[in-house]
Amino acid sequence: MNSSRRSKFEIWSEILEFCLWKKRSQTWLLRNTRLNTNAIKESLQFLLSRNLIDQINEGEIVKYQISDKGKEALEKFYTLINDYFNLNQEKRKKKKLRSY
Repeated sequence: MNSSRRSKFEIWSEILEFCLWKKRSQTWLLRNTRLNTNAIKESLQFLLSRNLIDQINEGEIVKYQISDKGKEALEKFYTLINDYFNLNQEKRKKKKLRSY
C-alpha cells in the first residue's frame, strides 16, 4: 500500500521538526510542508492548543518555535516509530529467535 497522503501525525511531527531548528513563519511552513493554507492553519492551531509550539511575534511577523513539551512529544514519536518499525531492529530480533 503506497500512498502519497500523509497522516496528521506525520504532518504534526514534520512541523515540530522544522520548528525545532529555527523559528519559522507560517509562510515558510506552508511552502516547505506542501500543505494548503487551511491545512497549515489547522495544524498550527492544533499544536498551539496542545502547547507543543510557541507563537512568537517579531515585529509584524509571527513565527513558531517548538516548546519543551513539543520536543518531548517529538522525541517520543520518533522513539515509538523506531521501536516498532525499524527494519534494522527487526532483523536483529529475527536473528535472536533463530539462535534458540
